[in-house]
Amino acid sequence: MRLMIDLFRAADGRLEGVVHTPDVGHTEFAGVLDLLRVLEGIDLCAPVDPDPTQRPDDDG
Repeated sequence: MRLMIDLFRAADGRLEGVVHTPDVGHTEFAGVLDLLRVLEGIDLCAPVDPDPTQRPDDDG
């Protein structure tokens, strides 16, 4: 399974972002504990990416 995380630090120092997974789509989080909850809820039995070397936004 391939997992992508868009991560940034808010003005108050909190980590925020979005976790992208093939089975769920995307889930937003605010804070480290929230991120851990999102990661814990991911179904590891989801279909495997057929070509993990290619990203959807790659040009080649």
